[in-house]
Amino acid sequence: MDLPNPLYLQYWGKKSKDGHTPMFHLLPYHALDVAAVGTILLRNDPMLRERLSIIGLEEQDLESLVCFLLAIHDTGKFSTPAFQRMISDLPRENRLRRHHADLGYRLWREHLWKKATGEGWLRLRDGTDAEAGWSIVDPFFKLSCGHHGRPPNEEETSINEWFTNEDKRAAEEFVRDCAALFFVDGLLPLSGGRENVRTVKKASWLIAGLCVLADWIGSDERYFPLNEDTVDLSQYLTITALPNAATAVREKGAVPSVPSQERRIEDLFPEIFPKYSPTPLQAHASSCSLGEGPHLFIIEDATGSGKTEAAITLAHRLMAAGEGQGIYIALPTMATANAMYGRVENVAGRLFEDNTYSTVLAHSASRLYGVIRAYLEGEEGARRYSSSGTAWLADNRKKALLAQVGVGTVDQALLGILPVRHQSLRLLGLSRNILIVDEVHACDPYMHELLQRLLEFHGAVGGSAILLSATLPANQRQELARSFARRIPEIETNLKKVGLKADGYPLLTHISRSIPEEKSFPMAQQRRIAVSLTSSPEEADAAVVAAAEKGMCVCRIRNTVDDAVATWQHLSAILPPGTVRLFHARFTLGDRLKIEREVENRFGKNSSPEDRRGRILVATQVVEQSLDLDFDFMVSDLAPIDRIIQRAGRVHRHDRGDRGTAEIMILAPKILEDPSERWFSRMFPGGAAVYQDTARLWLTAKLLSRGEINIPGDAHPFIEAVFGDESEKSIPATLHLPAAKVKGAEAADASFAAQNALKLKPGYAATGEGWKDDVRTPTRLGEPSVTLRLARWDGTELIPWVDDPDLRVAWDLSQVSVRESQVAAAVEWKGHLAKVVEKAIAAMPDRGRNAVIVTLTFDNGEWTGVAARNPGKEVRIQYDSDRGLAIARNGSADI
Repeated sequence: MDLPNPLYLQYWGKKSKDGHTPMFHLLPYHALDVAAVGTILLRNDPMLRERLSIIGLEEQDLESLVCFLLAIHDTGKFSTPAFQRMISDLPRENRLRRHHADLGYRLWREHLWKKATGEGWLRLRDGTDAEAGWSIVDPFFKLSCGHHGRPPNEEETSINEWFTNEDKRAAEEFVRDCAALFFVDGLLPLSGGRENVRTVKKASWLIAGLCVLADWIGSDERYFPLNEDTVDLSQYLTITALPNAATAVREKGAVPSVPSQERRIEDLFPEIFPKYSPTPLQAHASSCSLGEGPHLFIIEDATGSGKTEAAITLAHRLMAAGEGQGIYIALPTMATANAMYGRVENVAGRLFEDNTYSTVLAHSASRLYGVIRAYLEGEEGARRYSSSGTAWLADNRKKALLAQVGVGTVDQALLGILPVRHQSLRLLGLSRNILIVDEVHACDPYMHELLQRLLEFHGAVGGSAILLSATLPANQRQELARSFARRIPEIETNLKKVGLKADGYPLLTHISRSIPEEKSFPMAQQRRIAVSLTSSPEEADAAVVAAAEKGMCVCRIRNTVDDAVATWQHLSAILPPGTVRLFHARFTLGDRLKIEREVENRFGKNSSPEDRRGRILVATQVVEQSLDLDFDFMVSDLAPIDRIIQRAGRVHRHDRGDRGTAEIMILAPKILEDPSERWFSRMFPGGAAVYQDTARLWLTAKLLSRGEINIPGDAHPFIEAVFGDESEKSIPATLHLPAAKVKGAEAADASFAAQNALKLKPGYAATGEGWKDDVRTPTRLGEPSVTLRLARWDGTELIPWVDDPDLRVAWDLSQVSVRESQVAAAVEWKGHLAKVVEKAIAAMPDRGRNAVIVTLTFDNGEWTGVAARNPGKEVRIQYDSDRGLAIARNGSADI
């Protein structure tokens, strides 16, 4: 006689999005779809199994446990009032007041665990009773029910309000049958005890990410068709769910490629070697003993010395040794990430045995990378960015860190340790890869604190990291090393016993289970750059003009956009047309790309003497990033010593024969022994808002007054003299108070970061305020920016500022960012213009959701428009492809 169908087969889990039949996917089948995805992911990902081995389970027990947790992830959907009635005609507010993820955890906490252990469906294998056993299973139920990207809300609520008696009985039957399906005699492969609880909480961060990933893949109707038929759970899992999951996981690019066997740096970068010989540091990275991981490498060497090649070589050696299965390279800006992505594409194929690996660019504007490549290189450039196996991972930044070759901003990595939705997915992706962080010195105190917390998490779950810097103070190097070792007792003990004491340069620091190693290397050939100081802006401008008239190519660096524009206007007025080019961040994307290409052609490595002769570039800090530029002479505003070293490195950067003495002139206030707090801001009122530490600026000027910088030899001692622990002794007494104010602000920023960041020990749980929906947790401090999208309006037609055959691309290329305090919103359009703007918005890739539309009309020789600074207050916008964006403020232009 046929047995009646279980009660749980009367509950739906997914419904048709288009109204086609079947209308529903039964809840147990969706649950097993997700469990099947987890099974396939575990079986095909040895690094994932390795990372989860910290729980101490055999692989079969690990698979059974994880798949059970995935199968029960939607127990909250058994709630008739909160979920099952979503198909009814009741108003939404009457049927959905609590999320099923929160209700599922509450059901486990208040009912299911007691019921399951009381009736013997589930029990811990060491005999720990139900009450004591709750502490070991609680983290697992939190991460299972928290599969929507955040831990369940633990606010008190009565399950009787949300689950009928029939709902509870259906959930009980489903849990009982799942326990029988995945465990023998209901034995959970877990034991009680305080140490086991600590281990489970550590692993919970990664399994939470796996639950999110499995649920995303298992919810795709293209691979898991809706099913209303009644089938035995075991039969559905074996015959339907597992084959579908295997196809889905493979086609979405979630199956990792196998790293290739270890290769020398010459083999990874044949386009560089043997044309050049590896530096001593690069040769060491290619051959040094690795030992047992996890590993932290810190590479300190000059800009342009090949740190990236050394880091990728080390990373590949770690991959070949089973310490990771891919890389994520984190950079300080989107521009540097874009440039790095182009470089990494060339080497990625040599890191793996086949071409099934995934590559993704991860930052908030990564979708524009294809636009940029197409704009600069044609459609072939855009096609190189897209490939099968990458599309699904690349269509959402939350998934991007799962790629085996990822390049992006450091922000995307830091989101893995902040209380934001789907952070666990990011952390899971990073844990399987070697984390490479470039330009570590660019982190401010807030980001530096977050980076320390990221290293703590990464090391604790077995991940390895490589940090790169040209100018890293010794105290920061020690802080980063301690953070990585904090949750790895053996490494922490060795680090405390030996410490980090070396002060050589170039320097490679290696932290692992062996004794910490610090190895310095012979310096590359020194470049002496003469330094002169002037306190006269007129003398600085005259030096630029004189050098250009001698046929030199010159760079004039200003610390703010409006200072750069003023200098450009002044020099352009006294020199022949076309002599001076302006470069800053306040251009539309299309104009900026054109300028970057022109700048590289005129001042880059392959520029000719004819291209360079007598040309001047006036620029802001953008000239320090990603572009390989080479100038004969430079004049720069005073900036902190790390910035000056970066800027000086672009003088006589490449061999062009005899060019005389390399020289940089610094515009700075006169060096006084008792400077006032306004020593810097009197000369640079705008620059003082960018660089607020007057004491460090004074120390920089004092160092530069020696008359030369030797690169790379002076990099490390100069950084220590300005930012090291001993630098405080050299600060003039008159600057002690402002220096203390800056230190206090930096300490407050670091404290804010420590407060915001997640704590490893509590495990995946909704601790603190950060997980609340109305709390925004940033990866960096500072004023938010707003994207403007510029359009020309001739009275009848609205045209994107930048022309392109594809209208959607044209709108992307016509955008520029400003501070939110400058422009907050669009004005209200009226009449015919309102209809035209509405039509234009419909043609934009994002339907205008992420930008403020500014319509510009040509008036008195200027393209001018209006936007809103705040409600009721308008500002005038001006734009010019040579000058950039200007925002009128009190009758003047805020450029």
